[in-house]
Amino acid sequence: MSIRIATQKTLKSCKKVKIHPDAYKAFEFVHSLVFSFCGAIKKELVNQHLLNGALVLHAKIKGDELLIFSGFESILFDINTIDTTECIVILDDISDSEIELKAWVGVFTNCLLRSISRKSLHVLHTTINEKIDPQVAQQIFNHPRLSQNNLAKMAGKSKSAIGKQKSCQNKSPQEEPSSIFGQVRKAIGGQ
Repeated sequence: MSIRIATQKTLKSCKKVKIHPDAYKAFEFVHSLVFSFCGAIKKELVNQHLLNGALVLHAKIKGDELLIFSGFESILFDINTIDTTECIVILDDISDSEIELKAWVGVFTNCLLRSISRKSLHVLHTTINEKIDPQVAQQIFNHPRLSQNNLAKMAGKSKSAIGKQKSCQNKSPQEEPSSIFGQVRKAIGGQ
């Protein structure tokens, strides 16, 4: 796999910045569960432009598109305001399955295992198993699905705590906060 740091010249040829299609489920997962993460930082109270300079994005260039597959898991990442003059690592000869794996590894190592709220473990468990490909889960968790038992161990909780959250959620169905993508889909008629 050839790795290089993107140059200004390389990035000027990119007219569009997108999330790589094979990383989209990981991206969607992170942004659909934003409400589940501990709000340790209020974005509007920091110099986001300065902090965004510390983001390291992994991407692949295809035609005139910069396709990001890792780095989007940062709470400060915003695809609409991304500054492509910052640090972007380009991986040229990476397969689609490697991209999907790297996207999920980035999600787990850079945000999930550090800051998930213990109050949302059931939602997290369900969403991970809905979004992650069983082959990727096998590589990360050594099982094709994340078990409640393993998640409980990761979070320092008991399996029964996750079960209680599930039963409480089933008793009082509430509409979960949807991601921005879900809101847009709903607004345009569920396409």
